[in-house]
Amino acid sequence: MNSSLIRFFITISRTFPHGLMLRMKRFRSNLAKASIKLSFETYFGFTVFCTIFSSITAFIVSHLFFSFIVELQLSNPFVLPILIGALSGVLTFVLCYAYPIIVYISRSRKIDANLPFIANFMSVLATSGMPPENIIKSLARVAKEFNVDREMRGLVAEIELMGSDLNEALRNTSERSPSKRFASLLNGVIATSHMGGDMAAYLRDQAIKYKNERVLSTKIFIDNLSIVAEIYVTFMVAAPIMLIVMLSVMSFLGAGITVGNIDAKFLMNLLSFVIIPLGIILMIIVVDAMAPPR
Repeated sequence: MNSSLIRFFITISRTFPHGLMLRMKRFRSNLAKASIKLSFETYFGFTVFCTIFSSITAFIVSHLFFSFIVELQLSNPFVLPILIGALSGVLTFVLCYAYPIIVYISRSRKIDANLPFIANFMSVLATSGMPPENIIKSLARVAKEFNVDREMRGLVAEIELMGSDLNEALRNTSERSPSKRFASLLNGVIATSHMGGDMAAYLRDQAIKYKNERVLSTKIFIDNLSIVAEIYVTFMVAAPIMLIVMLSVMSFLGAGITVGNIDAKFLMNLLSFVIIPLGIILMIIVVDAMAPPR
């Protein structure tokens, strides 16, 4: 992002009370976990700017639309545009607030999918007698393969550039990690290293645990998928075909035949072009939500 824009957004954020900015701990935490390369002040200023800009734009466009294109005769021509502008601003703020959450949830799922491989990689190195700091640096070199490159890059930078010790850097990385399970793995490394425990045994146990959890989640997903498939065939294939045939026959028999005062042809179009596509989209969303991390 351009440096002048960054300064502009920071200036906007500094117009708000410092106490208010400090209270936004969840917002700040979400931004850190998403690994978005903007400071909290910059992103908050960007959010405020987009909110105000979208509100003003929506107000102007809706006022012109209702005044000159649709030509609605309203007692107060500004009420509806003001409501639309306010709604647009709220939606923009919600989207800007939700974006880091969406990013870090997506990254969390990817990291969780690779946890068995991460733990196994670390356990192999620990078994060979490699010290914890070198294990972490070795993981950082291949971190992109496991979708933890942002976390490991920051961890190595803390150790080599800022002079932090390994345990402190691991603790900070676990707090920033979008994945709670990866954070738990790092905290376990800290505890094992601090107490002088068997690092290889700990990492091996974690690798086995994560592998078993993944196998179990895959089995549960397959079982649930068979239920979803039956629901799909029943409600998205068999039932629509039956209803379309019935409505086609009713429409063919002549005018005057309605279903609850609604024309049969209209119902058939509604079913074909609205209900069935929405149902299929809903099923895709459900299956994607049920699927184990990948």
